Order: sequence, then C-alpha cells, then structure tokens
Amino acid sequence: MTALRLLLTFIVLLGLSSLCPAQSTNFLRNPDADLGEASWRASGEATVETIEGNPCFVVRNGGSFFQDVELPDGAVGQYAVFIGRAASERINDDGKITGLPYLYGYMMEEEKPGGGRILAYLQSQQMLASPRTKDQWVNIKGYFKVPEKTKRIRFFLNQALHRDVPHNGSAARFDNLGLYLVVTREEAEALVQRYR
Repeated sequence: MTALRLLLTFIVLLGLSSLCPAQSTNFLRNPDADLGEASWRASGEATVETIEGNPCFVVRNGGSFFQDVELPDGAVGQYAVFIGRAASERINDDGKITGLPYLYGYMMEEEKPGGGRILAYLQSQQMLASPRTKDQWVNIKGYFKVPEKTKRIRFFLNQALHRDVPHNGSAARFDNLGLYLVVTREEAEALVQRYR
C-alpha cells in the first residue's frame, strides 16, 4: 500500500510539474532595483527610491526605464512573459489612465548601427496597472509569442498619459519585475497565474 501511495504521489507531482513548470530563468538583470539603476537606462524623471525599506523603480512626469535583453538560441516560437508589481500615487476619479504604471516592450532584430528593426510592439490591457486605491501594489503581466528573426527584447517601465490630462509629478512605482521564456501558451498562463 505504501509503494502504491508513493507511486500515486509521484504521478500527481509529475502532472503538476507539466502544468506549472519550475520557475524559468528571469532574463532581466537587477529586476528588484537592489543594485539601484544598474542594467537599466533611464529617460526623463526616472529614479530608484526606497519605500518602507524596499528599493523600487520610480518614474514621474512621463519618465521611463528600459533594458535590452539578448534572447538565447531557440527563443523563436516560444512565449515571452512580462511580469511585475506596480503602484501609483495617482488614481483619477474619472478613470483616466494618466499617472498609472505600465509595462511595454519591443521584439527586435539583432542590434545594428542605428538600433535594429522592431518586429513587434508588446502591449496588453493587463500590462497597465489598475489599482483601486493610491499606493496599492498590483500585478501587471502579459505574454507574447516570439516572432521569426527576434534576437532581443526591449523591456520598458512607463507611466501612462491620457490626452488632455497632464502629468502632475505623481510617482508610478515598479518592483519584482520579470521577463521569462516558456514553450507553450499554457505555461505562460500558468506562470502569470502563480506570480506573487
């Protein structure tokens, strides 16, 4: 009976591992701002600040951070998963998005003089933070199939701007960022579902 239980336990664990694969490699360098701005390029008002003892990326007045990630051989056809946590000092009563943090990205060819061609622009509704209250941390995520000729991904941390609703200096904060590659759409969905 004990051998049968062990066998059943093994089968269940094996099944779960295929549904929820072990955590993949995070291709972002310095994803938690523990090393300040290292590995990231800042544009405009973009800094690292410590909030309650925890460093995080902060953008104001439309500033941004980005990082270029070289993809390994065999990435074409897989899914790139963008994940992060974000909070905003500004919640507009009318539902306008100005001030909210969001992730964004490009799939790009290999780097050439002048930058290299963009093959895909990466955005989805779930990559825009939708906190209900000021300074509430929420998950933001998205996943995209890697097209032919893609050699790198540019991963952005941005602050939304709605037409006719200007920035006011409020902070959009980011932490616990990740860029992962998984083989199937199901693995991508499982990864974003279990992200904390």
